[in-house]
Amino acid sequence: MIEVTIFESAMCCSTGVCGPDPDEELVAITRAVDKLDEEYDDVEVTRASLSQNIDAFLEHQEIYDTVQSEGPSILPITVVDDDVIAKGEYPSYEMLSETVESNSPTKVQR
Repeated sequence: MIEVTIFESAMCCSTGVCGPDPDEELVAITRAVDKLDEEYDDVEVTRASLSQNIDAFLEHQEIYDTVQSEGPSILPITVVDDDVIAKGEYPSYEMLSETVESNSPTKVQR
C-alpha cells in the first residue's frame, strides 16, 4: 500500500468550497485526490489539517520540526511513503500519479 499524506494549514474544510469564494487550489487537490482514489487500488490518501488533525503532525517528526522551524506558511507538505515530494504548494495530479507509479511494485491501476 502506498501512503500519501497531505499536511495542510488550519482551515474550516478540506474541499475548498466553503464560503462565497472557493479556493481553487483546494478544489484542484480535492479533484486530484479523488482521481487517485478512483484510478489506483494500492493508494491510501490522508489529508491532515493543522486545526483538525494535530496528531498526524505530532506522529511525523520531520513534518512537525519543519512547521516549527519554518512556520505554518510552509504548508501544505505532501509526503508519499515517508518522502516529502512538495512543500509550500499542492502537487498536481500528474506529479502525484508519477510518484505513486514509481513507488508501486505492482503498478496496479484500475
